[in-house]
Amino acid sequence: MGAEVYISNLVIGIVTFFILRWIFKRLIKTDNVLRIALTWIGTVILTPIIYLGLIAIFIIVISYEPSRSFNKERWFADKFNRYEMRDDLVKSGLLKNKSKQEIVEMLGPPSTVIDSLNIWDYELGMSGAGFGWQFNNLKLTFDNGYVTKVEKVEILD
Repeated sequence: MGAEVYISNLVIGIVTFFILRWIFKRLIKTDNVLRIALTWIGTVILTPIIYLGLIAIFIIVISYEPSRSFNKERWFADKFNRYEMRDDLVKSGLLKNKSKQEIVEMLGPPSTVIDSLNIWDYELGMSGAGFGWQFNNLKLTFDNGYVTKVEKVEILD
């Protein structure tokens, strides 16, 4: 472990110690030994818990991606944030059994077409993925001119 971990825990421990000391000073007025013991025990127990909690919060914050319901107006207006609507398009089945013409009316022309495989690909924009970037696409597979499969594709950088 690096020095950063030790320094972080030291700072958390000092703050925790003084907060607990203040709390126990108000609650336990007569027994100094008990107050000091509870302060130290509480500090030793709470410091790693607080440290791990802060790490968990940090990971949740950097990996958060907003999710919205599909909205045709927003889809066409905000090309770089379309990824926010991809989960709704995949899970709702909104695109299943639609013809190519219906898809073009709903989503516009695809970014990439692979005619030999009957696959259309829509670029949905970039989003943060932890400490890197994530490129988001929507892949539609057609059979006999109708959508049979809708997949989200995430490419991490």
